[in-house]
Amino acid sequence: MNNVSAGSQAAAGSNPAIPAIAGILFDMDGVLINSEPLHEFTLLELSGQFGRRFEKESELQQFKGLPEVSIAGLLKKIYPKVTLTTDEITKLRLKQLLDNFDVVQMIEGSLEFVKRCKAAGFRLGLTTSAARVVQQLAFEKFGLSEYFDAVVTGEDIERGKPDPEPYLLTAANLSQPATACMVIEDAVSGVISGKAAGCLVVGITTSFAAEDLRSGGADLVISSFRDLGNRLFDHPQA
Repeated sequence: MNNVSAGSQAAAGSNPAIPAIAGILFDMDGVLINSEPLHEFTLLELSGQFGRRFEKESELQQFKGLPEVSIAGLLKKIYPKVTLTTDEITKLRLKQLLDNFDVVQMIEGSLEFVKRCKAAGFRLGLTTSAARVVQQLAFEKFGLSEYFDAVVTGEDIERGKPDPEPYLLTAANLSQPATACMVIEDAVSGVISGKAAGCLVVGITTSFAAEDLRSGGADLVISSFRDLGNRLFDHPQA
């Protein structure tokens, strides 16, 4: 099976059917792995070191889905008195991520969904804003390498999400048109990126509320991989 035409309207009638697709492009943080608590920890630690520890959820939310260089740049903008360069801030945050990566686990149902998609004949791609060393650590820890045909990290692109470049590059590396690919994203910036690339975009509510993902342009919003698997495989003509 190379293509699946699947899906149904959501209970509230706001989610469309899933058209035929050939490739599935996954974000990593917040989609495959539950790394958002670790990302928040590093930002809280850095903000405390830089002079004022973040206290509001909105202060953390603005970093979600951004590539590392953009995170460092935003930190410098918030803390203009910090003398570290963006490269030094990035290295400091990466060290914190790697030192504490043992706490990271898979998002519930994500590995089973990946295996099911691979077995069904889909071409799978990873499109992450994370540094390659973090992506490789995640793949090694959870045994993901055998399932993915293409990987694009924040180091492989010039313009990060919400620019379409990351998803356009991943689709090209899969030898598929972006219009034949489905993106799975948890962040608004990623949803915008996928839509701008021409992909069908599924938003999963692990990091942002459903209304935020829809406002970013998500074609379908789900609460779990069980929900998406049901739409894609179990009741394709529902």
